[in-house]
Amino acid sequence: MLKTTRLGQQPCLSTLSNTAVRVIRCQAASSPPTPVPEKAPLVQRQQEGADDGKPFVNLIPNNGRWDIGIPPVMGAHLMASGTIAPISVSKGAGVDLTPHQFQYHTTETDTSVLLYVSPEKAQAGLTKLVVEAAEAAVKAKGAFTLVLSGGSLPGLLGPLASAKGIDWSKTHIFFVDERNVPHSSLDSTYKAVQEALLSKVPVPAAQVYAIAEGLTVQHAATQYEGRLISIPASALPRSTEGDFPVFDLILLGVGPDGHVASLFPNRPETAATKGWVLPVMNSPKPPPERITMTMPVINAAKEVAIVALGEGKREIVQRILETQALPGALPAQLVRPKGGKLKWLLDVASAELLDIASWGEAKPFPRSAF
Repeated sequence: MLKTTRLGQQPCLSTLSNTAVRVIRCQAASSPPTPVPEKAPLVQRQQEGADDGKPFVNLIPNNGRWDIGIPPVMGAHLMASGTIAPISVSKGAGVDLTPHQFQYHTTETDTSVLLYVSPEKAQAGLTKLVVEAAEAAVKAKGAFTLVLSGGSLPGLLGPLASAKGIDWSKTHIFFVDERNVPHSSLDSTYKAVQEALLSKVPVPAAQVYAIAEGLTVQHAATQYEGRLISIPASALPRSTEGDFPVFDLILLGVGPDGHVASLFPNRPETAATKGWVLPVMNSPKPPPERITMTMPVINAAKEVAIVALGEGKREIVQRILETQALPGALPAQLVRPKGGKLKWLLDVASAELLDIASWGEAKPFPRSAF
């Protein structure tokens, strides 16, 4: 197993040995200030090739004085379609700008990339990760809070049923996102997790937090957040910053567009800075209605692991870990637990396009700099 540590937007790595690369507290680049353009000088010129001596359309006649008042429209106000362009309400460059919904990160996160030689080895590594988190949480506060995602992740959970070290009576199972469908639906993450794991372990039913059936997506999100709020802080502590729930371990997959949970690129739910659980309508990936935990909830966790295995993940893994994108374009790059740990679990196939040997070199990264 190769263990590396870095962040996707600005790597800063140092080599410890020929089999390990590790860096603590990499920080993303700050966005540069927007330059304020100088006003362009007014240019008066004659229309080229004109025989009548009439001025070009952008020449202000009589030095800006009109005998019958300012005309309602001049050439520069007409768009190609002939429609009059809307009047600008700008107060000047850089004045009263609305902040973009996504901002560059300033969060420092302890991040590791764990590379396994096969999917089976990665599955064993995932099992070990969950067991260690469970043991530590129960020892510290008498309860273990585990948050699961859908996709291919439920299929990797089977070995947990026979793993030693997990006290299922003290384990609480949550879903980072869920489709607003019946539990019996093939689209239900709850159904997939139930078949792969929950039916095989003695976890109390009251400690499995599935989406409520038969509600509108807005009500389902409100109901789910209400259930989280009702959990005692002794089992589910709150963060000191923002009063978000602090889960012990969140397991995420990553989509081909870089989405995690149901936080898709450039969506307002992905940019949300408030709330624990939000409704998602008109999802770019069917089914259209979902609920999802917010990015601040994900980043309040003690530990987050992103699992990306197989050849189908290699392109998006390379983009997230080695290419700096605009904030929000690759939601997985926004996953940075504050004061917690982030781990990527990869196999050889999903890491195929990574240039890990160059991670210690500042010059080639991010690749988007070329």
